[in-house]
Amino acid sequence: MAEPASVSSRPRQLVKRPRRKSLVPWKRGPTILLIEDDDELRRLIATALRRDGYHVVECSNGDAAIDWLGDGVFDGYYDRLPALIISDVRLPYFDGFEILEAMHEALASVPVILITAFPDDEVYRRAFTLGARSVLAKPFDVEDLRAAVWVALQPTGQARGGRIPTA
Repeated sequence: MAEPASVSSRPRQLVKRPRRKSLVPWKRGPTILLIEDDDELRRLIATALRRDGYHVVECSNGDAAIDWLGDGVFDGYYDRLPALIISDVRLPYFDGFEILEAMHEALASVPVILITAFPDDEVYRRAFTLGARSVLAKPFDVEDLRAAVWVALQPTGQARGGRIPTA
């Protein structure tokens, strides 16, 4: 009769277990609300930000963004508020300036980055008057966007002296 193989002499079977996504929302990176009507550009930006560890909520127009923001801003669910909003200036329904005005009145602590294909002095003046942290002119380099996001998410007064993360 053959002797049973010891545990250490048996070949080990590798069991591949699927990686579980965190069900705890505060264990993922900060939430960024991305509002862009150009599907291709929105996917490109969202992919770059997700690679940096951010949780990105995508909206294709201002109406969808206001609906998503409504739970946090108007109904008092502040844990639903994004850490940052990135919005195109020209959008269907509500444009980027209207969203910026609503955020400025409701909760000024959420930084906003505006992107525009039609940069002029009036756009920059109005954006910064309403409290935008940055305005990027299309086409822009993804690295410029990543740097603007990093700076916007720094606590006030802490943007200098830090190191911008690289991929």
